[in-house]
Amino acid sequence: MGSSWKMEARSALPEKMVTDSHEIAGILDECSTVFLSFQSDPAPYVVPLFFGHEPGRLYMHCGKKGAKIDLMRANAQVGFSAATTVRIVEGKVACAFSARARSVAGMGRARIVEDEGERRHGLDLIMRHYASPETDAGFSYREESLSRTNVIAVDILRMTAKRIGPAAE
Repeated sequence: MGSSWKMEARSALPEKMVTDSHEIAGILDECSTVFLSFQSDPAPYVVPLFFGHEPGRLYMHCGKKGAKIDLMRANAQVGFSAATTVRIVEGKVACAFSARARSVAGMGRARIVEDEGERRHGLDLIMRHYASPETDAGFSYREESLSRTNVIAVDILRMTAKRIGPAAE
C-alpha cells in the first residue's frame, strides 16, 4: 500500500497483526463490504458500502444527496472497517467458542471525487472488486447513472490489519 499512511499496532497481539501490504490487499479483496463511519452527534453514523481499493485509498459510490454526503462535508475525517467471512469455531463450553477471520480497520480523509478520470478509475476499481475474474474488459457507464452518482475516495491515514482466532486464514 502507499507510503502516505501508516500501519499501527494498537492492542492486537503481535502474532495476530498483519503488516505485509500484499496480505492486507488480499484481506480487502476477500471483503464484500466496507463499513464507513462518519462523525455525528450524538453518536457515530456507520454505513456499509460496496468498495474498491488501491494502495493507500478506498473508493465507494453513493447518491448525490443524503446523510453520508452531509456528514462528510461537515467533517472529512472518517473511520472504516471490513472483515472477511467470519467462521465460528464452536467450543465445548460457552467461553471456549472462537472465530476465524481477517480484518482491517483504519481512518482516513474522505472526499468527493470531482475529476472525471479519477471518478471512472474509482468506479472501475469498485466494479473489478465484484466482477468475475473473467471480466477483464473496460467497464462502460450510462451517463444518466453517472450524473446521479458521487464517487467517494478515502485517502487512508492509518490502518491496522489482523488475523482473528486460531490459525485464521
